[in-house]
This record gives sequence, C-alpha cells and structure tokens, in this order.
Amino acid sequence: MTSSTVTSKCLCGQISVSVPQAALNRTECVGLCYCKNCRQSSGGLASYNLYLPEKDVTIQGQPKIYEDKNTDSGTKIQRAFCGNCGSPIYGKNPGFVGLMAVRLGMFDELPKPGMALYCKRRPDWVKSVDGMQENEIMPTMTEDFKVWLRTIGVSI
Repeated sequence: MTSSTVTSKCLCGQISVSVPQAALNRTECVGLCYCKNCRQSSGGLASYNLYLPEKDVTIQGQPKIYEDKNTDSGTKIQRAFCGNCGSPIYGKNPGFVGLMAVRLGMFDELPKPGMALYCKRRPDWVKSVDGMQENEIMPTMTEDFKVWLRTIGVSI
C-alpha cells in the first residue's frame, strides 16, 4: 500500500479493499443508490458507493457473490459481500463493463456524494445533498452517462 492508496476491511477483517486516495476526494465518483435492492443489501437508506474503474481496486480475500436478478433496472447486479460477517464489499453491473461500485461504509473517510440514483425511491424525509446530481432511475448509456464514465476513468 502506498500513501496514495486507502485500505479498509470488512467488519471481521477477512476481506480488505484498497482504492486510490484521490478518488475519495472526487465527488463525481461518490454516489448513493436508493433502489429497493441496494437498500435491502446495504441494510440502510441507500447504498453508499465509490464508483471506480475495476482496475483501480485491489481486493484481498474471497468475497461471496450474490447475483441479484430482480432489479428495478432489469439488469443483473453482482453483489459481493463477506461470507463471514456479511459486510457489503462491492457491486458490479455487467452492462457497465469495467465499472465497480465499492461500498464505502467500511471506510473511515466518508466523502460527500456527488450523485444519487433512483431518487424516485428516496424517502420524502431524506433531504438532497447540495450540488448533488440526482437521477430518478438508473441512467442508460446516454451521451452524458458515457462522458461521466470517461470522467471517472472507465473505458467504453
């Protein structure tokens, strides 16, 4: 691990995840997802994610993978978690090859989110974050979404 990398572990310590420190400071890489499945799998109001190119993430240990087939978007989501303590580790959507959503709840530094997905499912009593880009559902491969993917370093 270098000083430009941040490493965290699941609750029991069996799985560690390392990400670039700089990514935690880029609000466009940090987001919330309020879809029903993300809420259920996170055990909270939303999943809290760091969106990165998969090549920039180092995982030590063997997370279990749950293939979530019943999603709002209609696509399968691979949800990785620790098989021992149940901590969520990451999510991947095969429709967005090379993109990984690292679950931020295990990290000490909790950066401000720059975007939110499935805001139509966000509880009314939860307020928006100032300056956050809000999407009612999951964006499709529009030109704006392709620009965002390139901005965070995902080749498309």
